Order: sequence, then C-alpha cells, then structure tokens
Amino acid sequence: MRLKYSKTLLEAQDHDSPIADMSWSPNNVKLAVATCERLVLLFDSEGVRRDKFSTKPADPAAGKKSYVITGLAFSENSELLGVAQSDNMVFVYRVGADWSGKKVICNKFPLTGAPMKLLPTENGFFTGTSDGKIRGLDCKSNKSSSVWTAGACCVSLAGRDGALASGHADGTLYLNGRLLLRYALPPTALVLMPPYLIVGSCDGRVAVYEAQRGALLRSVEPALPPDRRDFTAVAASPSGQTIAFGVFDGCLVGEVRPSGAVELCALGVPRLLAARALAWSGDGTRLAVASQAGAVLVLEAVLRRWVWRGAVSVRQAGARRVLLERVARDAPPLAVATTHAAHIHSVRFLANDWYAVCRTNSTLILCDLARGLTSEIPWSGSGERVHAVAGGVCVLHRAGELSVVECGVDRVLHTVRTERGSPHVVSVRMEEGASGAGRRRLAYLLDRQTLAVVDLATGAQVGQWWHEARIDWLELNESAHLLLLRDTRRRLALLRLHSGEKEIIASGVSFVQWIENSDAVVAQTPTHLLIWYSAWEIDSVEMAECGGGVAVDVRENRVLLEGGQLPYVQLDEHRLAFNTGLRSGELSACASYLEGAAGADVTALWRRLADHALAADRLQLAAKCYREVGDEARTFYLDKTIELATAEGDGDVDTGLSSPLVRARLAIFAGDLSAAEEYYAKKAGNPELAINMYKQFNRWTDAIALAEKVDRASVATLKQQHMDYLTSTGRVGAAGAALAAGGDVRGAVRVWARGGRARRAAAALLHHPHLLRDDDLLRDVRDRLLQEEWWEMAGELSEKRGDTKTAVEYYAKGNNYARAVQLAREACPGEVTRLEGEWGTWLVSTRQPGAAVPHLIEAGRTTDALAAALKAHHYRKALQILQVIDDKDSVREQCEQLADHFMSSQEWETAEQILTSSGMAERCVRAYNTAGRVSDGLRLAAAHLTEEHTRDIYIPLAQQLRQDGQLRKAEHIYIGLGDPDEAISMYKEAGQYEAMLRLVGAHRGALLEATRRHVAQALHAAGDLRAAENYYLQAGDWKSAIAMYRAAGQWESAERVARAHAPAAAQQQLSLQRAAALAAAPAARLLAARGMAAIGARWALQAQRWDIAMELSSLGGGITKREVCRHEAAALAEERPDEAEAAFLRAAAADDAVRMWLAKGHHQRALALAEQHATHMVEEVLVEGANAAAERGDLAQFEALMIRANRPREVVQHYKDLELWEEAARVSREYLPDSAEPVPPTVPPLLQRAADHADRGEWWEAVRLLAGASAAGAAGGAPRLAERAALRAARLARDRLHGAQRRTAADMLAERFAAIGQTEVGEQLRAALMEGIDEEEDAAGPAIETTEVYEEAHEEEAPAPVSSAESSSGAEAAALERLARGGRWARCLAHAGPRAPHYALRYAAHLFKASPRLDGVDTESEEVPEALSQALEALRQYLLADGAAVANADATLAQAVCNELLVRVSTAPKAVAAMEDAAAVMVASGADDRTLQALILLMALHVPQIASKAARALPRYTDIIVADIAYYVSGMVIRSEGDSGTREAFVFLNHCLDLAEAADDDSAHLLDYTDFECTDWSRAPLLLSRGALRGGAADELRDWVLAVSMDQAVDQTLPVDGRGLYSSTVGADEPCCVLTGYPLGSRLVTFTNGRCANREWWSRCAAAARSLPAAAALMRALARWCGAPLAPAGTAANALV
Repeated sequence: MRLKYSKTLLEAQDHDSPIADMSWSPNNVKLAVATCERLVLLFDSEGVRRDKFSTKPADPAAGKKSYVITGLAFSENSELLGVAQSDNMVFVYRVGADWSGKKVICNKFPLTGAPMKLLPTENGFFTGTSDGKIRGLDCKSNKSSSVWTAGACCVSLAGRDGALASGHADGTLYLNGRLLLRYALPPTALVLMPPYLIVGSCDGRVAVYEAQRGALLRSVEPALPPDRRDFTAVAASPSGQTIAFGVFDGCLVGEVRPSGAVELCALGVPRLLAARALAWSGDGTRLAVASQAGAVLVLEAVLRRWVWRGAVSVRQAGARRVLLERVARDAPPLAVATTHAAHIHSVRFLANDWYAVCRTNSTLILCDLARGLTSEIPWSGSGERVHAVAGGVCVLHRAGELSVVECGVDRVLHTVRTERGSPHVVSVRMEEGASGAGRRRLAYLLDRQTLAVVDLATGAQVGQWWHEARIDWLELNESAHLLLLRDTRRRLALLRLHSGEKEIIASGVSFVQWIENSDAVVAQTPTHLLIWYSAWEIDSVEMAECGGGVAVDVRENRVLLEGGQLPYVQLDEHRLAFNTGLRSGELSACASYLEGAAGADVTALWRRLADHALAADRLQLAAKCYREVGDEARTFYLDKTIELATAEGDGDVDTGLSSPLVRARLAIFAGDLSAAEEYYAKKAGNPELAINMYKQFNRWTDAIALAEKVDRASVATLKQQHMDYLTSTGRVGAAGAALAAGGDVRGAVRVWARGGRARRAAAALLHHPHLLRDDDLLRDVRDRLLQEEWWEMAGELSEKRGDTKTAVEYYAKGNNYARAVQLAREACPGEVTRLEGEWGTWLVSTRQPGAAVPHLIEAGRTTDALAAALKAHHYRKALQILQVIDDKDSVREQCEQLADHFMSSQEWETAEQILTSSGMAERCVRAYNTAGRVSDGLRLAAAHLTEEHTRDIYIPLAQQLRQDGQLRKAEHIYIGLGDPDEAISMYKEAGQYEAMLRLVGAHRGALLEATRRHVAQALHAAGDLRAAENYYLQAGDWKSAIAMYRAAGQWESAERVARAHAPAAAQQQLSLQRAAALAAAPAARLLAARGMAAIGARWALQAQRWDIAMELSSLGGGITKREVCRHEAAALAEERPDEAEAAFLRAAAADDAVRMWLAKGHHQRALALAEQHATHMVEEVLVEGANAAAERGDLAQFEALMIRANRPREVVQHYKDLELWEEAARVSREYLPDSAEPVPPTVPPLLQRAADHADRGEWWEAVRLLAGASAAGAAGGAPRLAERAALRAARLARDRLHGAQRRTAADMLAERFAAIGQTEVGEQLRAALMEGIDEEEDAAGPAIETTEVYEEAHEEEAPAPVSSAESSSGAEAAALERLARGGRWARCLAHAGPRAPHYALRYAAHLFKASPRLDGVDTESEEVPEALSQALEALRQYLLADGAAVANADATLAQAVCNELLVRVSTAPKAVAAMEDAAAVMVASGADDRTLQALILLMALHVPQIASKAARALPRYTDIIVADIAYYVSGMVIRSEGDSGTREAFVFLNHCLDLAEAADDDSAHLLDYTDFECTDWSRAPLLLSRGALRGGAADELRDWVLAVSMDQAVDQTLPVDGRGLYSSTVGADEPCCVLTGYPLGSRLVTFTNGRCANREWWSRCAAAARSLPAAAALMRALARWCGAPLAPAGTAANALV
C-alpha cells in the first residue's frame, strides 16, 4: 500500500501538546480527535471541523483539569462515542450517525481503575484499566461487567471477529481471558488478526504469534535509529489486511500476508515528532496520524484511482480493498474487500453503473451500490456474462449455465442449465411486496420456445411451458405470480403461474413493461398505448394515444415517449393505488378511493371490490359496493343476510357469519345450491329448508330426491305438485316423461300427442309394439306426424303396419332415401331409378355432393354427376366422369373448373389435356403464364395458337415482367418468340450485363467481344471499376483496363492488371506513367525499386521530367546531373531559352548556350554570353551575327560585326558580290590600305548605275555602263575589276540584246578586252555574239560556252582556253545565290528565270522558318497568317506559270514545303480560297496522295452534303495536320447534326481538349487512345508548341463537354458497324473515297489517275457545286489532283468538270 499526504486537520504547536487519541466512525462520516486540553473535535469526511465539545470530570469538585482523556472509540453503529478518562470514568456520548443529532451523555461507567484503552463491541465497549481488569460496558443496560483480570496495568487492547486480546505492563498477553504468552517487554502495540496476533514494543521489534497457541511464527525488525525504536501507536485497517505502527517522525505501514508475513515500509513525516495516535477510516482509504506536538495529518491510502465514465469514482486502497463512490453522491460509498484472494485485479460496471463486478484470481465480488451490499462467490475462469436485475440480484451466464447471486449473500442461490443468457429472457424476483413475501423465483428459457420457472428458495421447478413461437422477452411481476412474455411475432402473452393458464393479450407489441410496485402493465402497439391497471383482469384494458412517439421507459407513473408530439403519457395513480390495495387486501382503502373518485365510471371497480369483500366475508362492505352500483337485489339480499348474521351472533355479525343458516344464504348468493343444501340439511339439521330452497328455484328433481332421503311420506305430494307445476307451465314433454316413468305409457302417448310431441309419441309406440294395435291411438299419432311433417317417423309406423309403398313414399318425403330405395328394390323396383335421381339431387341440395355422385350416375345423369363431383372436390372422380362425356362443349364451365383444380395442385399435364380437349388452349396458355411456366405456355401456344395470337399474348406479358423486374422470365418469353435482341436490350437497360453477355454469346457470338468492351465502358462511366476491369479482360482489352485505372488514379490496380495480362514492355510503360503522376522523389524511388532506374532516366529525359531524371542520376540511372541539365537545356531552347541558358550553364556547356542563341538569331545575347563564359567563341558569334545581318540586308550591322571580328576582306568581298562597289572601295581604303589592286573612284558609280538599269530592264544602258566601268578600271590600274565588268556586260548582251545592239556590244566588248591585254578572248567573244545575230536560236549556245570557258579559265587561271557560256551561267547562279542569302527574294525571283520554281520553294521555306506556326492563327477567321499568304502568292506565281516545273533535285524540298503548307493551311480551317491555292501548288509540286487527300477532306468540311462524312474520316490524318484543330472542326461539324451526333461529337471534342492540354503540357506520350481502338486514326498526333484552340471557343467547348459528360443518357463511346469498326475506318491497304475518306462502296466514280469516289457523294457534291462556291472550289481542286472522271462503259463522257 502506498500512502500520500492528503490534508492537515490540526497544525503542530510550538510546545508539547500531544493528541490523546483519535477514532473514525465505522460509517466513515466522522473523525473524533481528543486533545490534551480535554476537548473532543469532530471532523467530517472532507476534513472540515464540524463540531467540538468539552468533556467533564467524574467529580466536578475535583476541578476541570483533574483528568486527561486516555482513549476514544465509536460504537459499531456510529451513533455513540466513548470517552475514557484518567479519573476512573468512561462517558458515552450520543453524537448520532450523521450531523443532524444533538450531543448528550447517554451512559457513564465509573471504574475501579483508570481506563487505558477503549474497544467497541456489539452493545457497547470493552476497556482495560490501570488495575489490570478487562471490563465490558453495556450501553443498553448501563452496566459494566468484568471479563477477566490480570495482575498488571493494561497497556494495549485488540479485538476482531468476536475475539479479544489484552497486553499488560508485565509483558503478559491474554486472549479471551486465557493467558496466551509472556512478552519480554510491555506490549504497547497489539493487533489481533485471526489467526495471528501481532505484538510490538519499545525495542522496535514486531513479533507475529499464532493466536490460538501463542507460538512465535516470525519476528520482524524494521530499520529504525537506535534512539527511535519505540512503537507509540498501532492501528489495523478495517479489512485486516494493512497494519500501521506509529514511530518517531512517521509510521511503519505494511501488508499482512495470509502466511503471516509482515512487510513494513517506513513513511517519514519530517518534524512530526512521536506519532501518538493512529486511526483508519471506515473504508480503509485514509489514515489519520496525530503527533506529540498536536498536529493531525490525514494520509490517503490509495494504490490507484480512476473515474468510470464520469459516474463512479474507484479508489483501490490496497491489493484486496477497493472503494466505490458515486460521483453524484446519490448513494453512500461502498468499500469492497476480498477475504479469499490476494488482490482485486479488475473492476467493471453494469446496469447504468449501479452494479459493479470485481474480479480476483479465485472469486467474483458482485456489488450493489444502491443498497451498499456485496457478495463474494468462488469463481474461476473467465468468459462469463453478468447482468443485474431488480432487487439487488445478479445473473451470471457461462458455458450454458445460469447462476443467480443475491448481493449480500456470499453464495450462488441457484444454477440452471440454459444456452439463453440474455437479460431479456431472464427474470428474477426476490421477496418484493407484501403479497409475495418469501417468494423467490427465476424465469428463464430452456430453449427458444420453452420457458421454465424455478423457486429459488427450494430449488424446485414451478413449471415448464411451451410457446408456439420463439420468445424474445419475458419478465415476472413483483409478486412472481404472473409472467409476461413476448415472441418474435410481437405477440404479448400473460402466464398465470398458479394455474398455468396462458393467454395472448396483444399483438404487434414493440414495448412492454411492468409498472413498479403494482401488477399494472404498459405495452405499445403500432397504433396505441395499451394500459392494464391490473394484469389479473386482462379484459380491462385502456388505450391511449401516444402522438407518434415511441415508448422508452416508465418512471414515476409516466410512460416516457420519444420522437412524438407528447413527451409522456400520465398514468392514473388512483387506479394503480386501487389495484395495489386490492391485491394486498386493503379493502377499506380501496372503498375510500372509490368514494373519492367523483365523476369517474367506477362501476366495474365497485363490483370487483364487492367480489373481494365477499371472499373476505366482509358483508357490510360488499353490500355497500352493490348499493353504490345500484344493484338493489343483491343489496337487499345481503342486508337480510347481515340481519340474520346479527341475530345468529347475538348482535355480533362476525360471530353470526359462522352460522350454518348464514353460510347457506351466502352459498345461495354464490349460486352453489349443493353447498346450501349441505348447510341446511346436515349442519343446521333442517332439511325442510333445503327442500323449500329447491322448490323456490324449481329444482323439483333435487327436492324429490332429498325428500326420498329424509321424508318419504311427502314424496307423493311433491310429485303431484311437480306434475301440476309442469302442466300449468305448459311443459308437456316433461309431464309425459313423468307419466312414462310412472308406467302409464298410453297416457304419456296421449299427452304427447295432444301437446304437440308427436315424434316422442311415435317413438313410444315403436318402443311398445302392442300399442300399435290401438288404431285410434295410431291414427292420432300418424296424423299429428304428417301435420308436423315427421315423414320418416310416419314411414316407420307404416312399415311396421306392413304398408310398404306408403312407407317408401313417406321415407322419400322425409329424405330417408336409403331406406326408401331399399324398400323399393323389394316392393317396387321400377321406382328405384327415380328415387336414385331424387336422392342425388337432395344430397346436392344438402351440401353432400360427394355422396350424390354415385346416385346420379345410377340415375344416368352424368352431367349432374360431374357437377356434383366438382362441388364435392372429388376431382379424380370428375375426371373419370368427364372422359365418358362426348359433348365437351356442354360442360366447358365444368372443364375449366376441373382444370383450375389440377393447375392449383401442379398437375399441369392433366389440366392441359382437359383444356385442349375442350378447345380452351388459350386459357391453358394464360394459366401457364400466370404460374410462371412460360416455357410450357410457349410450347402449347406453338402447337395450338397462331404466331400472331401468341405474340399478342406474350409481348404484353414480357413488358409487364420487365416492369416488375422479373427479367429472367421475360428473357424466356423473348427467346421463345425468337427475339433474342429484345432480351439483350432488356438486360442492357437493366444493367444486368452478365445476363446480356450470356445471351450475346448464345445468339450473337460475333458481337460478343465488342459487347464486353461496351459493357466495360458503361461500368467505367458508372464508376464500377472492378467490374469494368473484369469485362475488359474478358474482351482481351487489357489496355483499356489499365487506362481506366490510370485515369482514376488507381495505380495499384492498373499495375495488378498489367502484371497479370500485359507484356513486360507495357508494365514498364505503366510504371513510367505512374512515375509521371508522382513527385520527383517518390517517382525516382518507385522506378529504382522496380529495377527501372536506367529506363526511367531515359524516359525522364524524353518526357522532360528533369526533376525525376535528377533524382535517378543518384539512384543508378546511368546518367549524370550534367547530362540531365544538357538535355533540359536542349528541350527548353525552343520555347524558354532563358531557362535553357541557365541549364546549359549548370551543365558547363556554355558553347551550346551560345549556339542556341545563334540559332534563334539572338546574336547580341549570344555575344554577351560568349564574352562572359566562352571567349573562344566571340569571333564565331560575330561572324554569325554578321552573316545574319547580311541575310536580312542590314549591311551596316554586317560591316560592323565583321570589322569587329577582324575580317574586313570578307566585307569587301560581300560588297563586291552585291556590286556595291562604292562600299567595297570605302572598306578597302579604311581597313585594307595595303590591298594589291586599288578601286578607281569612278568605277563604283558606273557599276551601281548599270545595276539600276538592269533592274529596270534597260539592258542596253546597263551593257554600255558596264563597258564604261571596264574602261575606267583599266585606265585606273584595276585590270581584274575591268575584266569582271566586261564579263558582266557580255552575259547581259548574250541574254538580253538582239540585232544591232548586240553587234555594237560585241565590237565594244572586243575593244575592252583588247584594252586589258586579252585580245584573243575578246575576238572569241565577239565571234560568238555575232554568230547569233542572224539565227538567234543558235547564238546563245556558243556565246554561253565562250563566256563560261572564259570565266572558268580566268577563275582557275588555267592556261588553256575555257567556254565563256559556262562561265557566264555559273556567275549567274552565284549571283542568284547571293541575292537569296541576302534576303533579296523579289530580285532573286525576278532574275531566276528557269530556276524560279527552285527559289520560290526556297522562299516559301524561308518564310515558314522565319514565322512560327502559331503566329496569326485564328481558327474562327477566314483570313490566313501573313507568312502563309506570302508563300502561297510566290508559289502560285512561279510554280503555276506556263512552263514552270520542279526539278528532280528539288523533289525533297518540294515535298517538305508541301507538308509544311498543309500544316499551315490546317491552322486556318475556314480559309477555303487558301486551301484551293494550296491544292494547286501541291499538285504542281508533286505532293504525295496522302497529303492531297487530307487537304481535300479539309475542304469537304465546307460542303454540307458531305461534311459529316469528311469530318469522321479527317482524324486519320492528324499526324500531318494540326491534331487538336482537326478534332475540333470535325467535332463541331458532327455536333451540328443535333442529338444524333451528340455521342460522336462528345468523343471528338473531348479528345480535342485532351490534345490541347497535351500540347500545353508537352505530354502527348501520355494520351489515351482506348476509345479509338475501333478506328484507323493516327496515334501520333501533330501538335504545336501549345494548344491552337484559345479564347471563348475553348471555354464554350469545355462547358459543352462537361455538360454532356454528366448526362447518363449519352453513350460516351464511338459507335461501331457490322465489322465491329467505326464507320470511316479503312483497311491498311484499302483505298478510300477521295471525297469523303470513307471505304469505297459498290457504285464508284473513277478518275483519270485511277482513284475513285463513291458515286452517291460525288453526285451530291457535283450538284452542290452549281450553287455553292466551296463545293465548286472542292471540285476544281479534285480535278487538278485526280483529273476528270472516266465515263462508264457504254455511256457518254462525264462532263461535270
């Protein structure tokens, strides 16, 4: 035990002020403290001082300080407080068990010595005195008596369990007056704990002795200082388990083991000084310690403490002691201790926390907190269920045994065997109520339907009762006379145990309860609240409205309701009190209540009270009751009886009630005449009174019988009086019987005949045959019989007289046909058939049709016999009769009735034979349908009904079955009718996909896989993913199952499917997709854990998940972080160059960053970066920037950058190439002063003017100025410049001049070449030019050859002569290249001549490269982006010109331009004119058929007649046109079709949004194409850098898609045709319609190039071309591509185009 400080009651003083003694009251309410000032202080349980009083001396004359207090003790009932004083006196004060009483001295005991110790006993106290005497103080008699005497002063006293021990100063120890042992020192500390005696003294040693023998068991020496070994006080806890010794500055506390071992622990209290007194509280949870200095401390002895559900506080004071206290303080605390076990190890509560169950190793302690009772019973094991019942009784159920324990009794009252231990089917009543005093009964279930009641007092079984249904509740009333039970059918039954009668008193009962302290019952049905104020009167039930509430409890005469309009229903308290008084025999109180119940209908209660009063022989009260209800007759009778009793008792009614005359009257009042006869004849000795009583009540037979016993002389008189009485009252039958009994049969017959008793008279005649010879008598009787129509009796009389025919007639009239037929067979056989028919008819009329059948058959009336057999339910007989009837039409009604019977008995074959034989096959079919035998009905209908009639019967039935949910039956009907498709549709509508698939597999096997996929998609849309997975897998479509789980974010399920069904590559792909959905760190860990670090790293680089790649670089991904940064930079370079630059720098790849900026044309950014991070590339950057400036024509920037790069020669050469001679001369002078050949200042202006004239087409002026420039160059010392000018002039003359101008130019140029020392070349050139003057066709060749030879020889400085024509052509090509590189495309194209297509294609490529695809894109506008417009203009001008053709060397360039042109055109889907131009250019460029087909479909979207077809085929080409725009325009066309196109439009437009998001997120590799498995559409969509659909169109599209996705009526998948494919799908090697893209049909139009179109759509488009510009443009484009349509054989040429 552990003690801790709780409270200080009294503070220590500065001087010696010892506390004399202390004592706790056993009820734990008060603590009394005696001080050295002779005061007694009273503290309450909380430690608050509530009272104090001064003691008084034994002799007032001695003074108030003539004594000290030596001891205190409370009596066992806590009402008395004994105070021992040193002046040889013990005063006993009555202080009360609580604080309400007044303190008075009730006893005083003078002694011969000073009382040293006080010990409470049963009637008072024990005390030990200074003269060695032990005395008993009896507070009731106020006397003291000597118990025993020792030879020395008593220093200690102890007692427990009726034993008393004393210790004396000489060391002697006495037990119950017997010297037990001698101790070495005075035993100042003595504790008696049977079987041990514990002794302590001043030596600090504790000795444990065996109490009976005084043998020393063990000795304990606590570790105490040598000068502090005195034991100054001792106290044992109330349970006897703990002991405390007072020592200096503290105490020793220890447990006393069952073996006698004592383990003491020191509890130090600093500055306490000597502990003068110790006291344990009554519950053993607190220890009060008093010191030498006057301090009083309270220590709390609690091992642990907790509060159970805020209701009960649990304090464990020791291993074997627990204190239970209600938090609400509505019950006193309960101390629980075990006496059979070492410790209590668990506590649990039940019954609203008013009962507790404490468990030890070997016992159970059951506690009733309300009554303060405990029961400790032996109990081993666990698994029991404990239930508390009324009256402090607990029921324990374990292993099929039910045990009853009463709190306060330490044993099991009774144990029974049952498997039903629920508290609802167990009821115990224990001596509650005066009427049930001493009755203890247990009601329980033997099985589900058998209950038993056991008397707990005797153990005998009261009885067993079986109930017809399972019992789910039962309860005894408080007197245990009645038992209520309820079964699972909600029926309430009342069982009277004394009689065993059981009666159902209510049905539909949901709540039932006995009302406390009465035999009243409350029950609730679905409609009313039923109240029986007395269960003994079941018929007296009252019904009350409960306002829709549900009864939950009955408290304080109120039925509490929940959930309704009324909170409760008030019961009639007076009725309850009346019934209670009636049962307890308080009849006067009941009468008083009824008298006070004014205005109420209490008639029935008065009569009940009267019955109880009569049973109790309280005649005056019974008369009063009848008087109150107005029953004057009973009142008068009882008044007379009371008068008789008064007379018989000489004025005492109670005495007179024992009189036989009075008892006879009371018996008569009760209706018991036999008892009254007993009282009159035997007990009163006056039989005459009994005879008169019988006569008064017309009991003549009893009167005559009694007279024959007691007065035979009066018998004749009584008989005559009896006859007179019968005659006068018209009782003829009785009178005749009396005559017959007297032997006068003839007279009796006459009396009966006259009195209308003809049948009785006839019976007498038949019984006495000799009277039949009296004809008059016989005639009278027979006439009377005929009048009264007693035909059978008349027939018997006729038969007895031998008149057989008359007897037959009478028998037939009397319906005794058996006798009539029997006689007729003997006397008149011809009448037998008629009689049989009449017999049968009569039997039918008397509801005996079964008996009538053979008689009707005998009479030959088979139809009537059939009807009778049916009426008698003799159906087998009826079937036999029906088989012999040929005319079935006459008995159709009977046939239908007979068939109904066989149908009801499930004999369908017989019923079918009957109905079909009578022409009612339809009736049988409908019967089969009604019985659910649809297959039999279909079989019969197929055999006997027409197909139309059959469908009329079964189609409505199938529809009704569908509405009722009986789909399997409806399926049988549809299959039987040969309509499996309708059954499949039915199951689809109902969502029963297994059944649907079963039918599809059985009847439409080719569609099974597609149907499974459709079902899976439907379940997917409905959210049932697991079921959808099953169907996907059945369809072999594991990809869709994985995609479904992936879209739902259920990656584990997706991986489970992949592991089971997908190849390893797909599993890896799924893992990568899951990683894509995760953050970087978990994604990397996932891939690394699955051994995919390297694969994941490559994927992360491709998917641009740089964060994952970074994580994988450190997890074995096979890449470095630098490589990741390099890849990241490369990916970002196009769209986010700034971030790409940072990535390049992180990867230590500054060169790549510089090249990125160069590629983008950001030369300044590249230059800055190079100067900072890559100085070795500065020159390269400057050169690239200069070249870019040259290409865009910014010569100033070009010059500045090249000069900065220290390349002035390239600047000069570039200016020369551009013929900017002045600029070339300037640069040469400024940066190349040491140049070998100076440029004369007059030459550059001449060259510039010549170029200007050439641009304007003034060829002669250009030639003349070039010749002048050559002359100026030669004169200025620049021969190479002069030579180049002369060659340029020669080329112009060759290509542009004719006639005289050409001749003049030839002479002039010859002179110029001669002037520079090249005479031979000049002559050759002149000869070439002159030869072509007459024949211009031949002039060009030699001239060109001469020029090329010259130029080649000049450039290569070869000594051999070269062709001047070749030299001229090469120079021209070089000039064109320079113009193209310089960005002067107009001039280049103008001078390109035959090479114009080449440069036009290059120009278009340049425009496309310079302008991003998204620039100027607007899907809703008919305008095209500027770059596309310029490209189309150039291509149309130079590719469509006469004679223009694309060279073979340019085929690749042309195809690339056509592909890009198609992409650009697809971004402007409404620009029909641009599409037509593009088609013309593509045809001229030799574009492939697939490119042209995609363009034709784009144009077809604008032709309403074929737009829907083209829209469904266009997604096939989304790998070469912008995919999201293609799906958008196609979806909008299909959406315009209305509701019929909503399904497909949703798929198109939803995928459009997916594509746009993929373009924005660069996640095209994550797109799901599960819905497109039935198509041939591209799985590699062409997407731009972002989604092309923007603005309001995109918002409107998202809203529409969201709205449709929420519409469950719209199927969100593509429809399939009979091939199981989408309608526009074309095989891999199969041609398609050039107009619609659909598969080719049977009726075709064939074009010149061999391609075909479906004739129907071609005709529609051709017709539309007459009025619709878009259709006309489409037809023109198609004609360019495919040529004219070929005419079919035998027809005129098709002239549509």
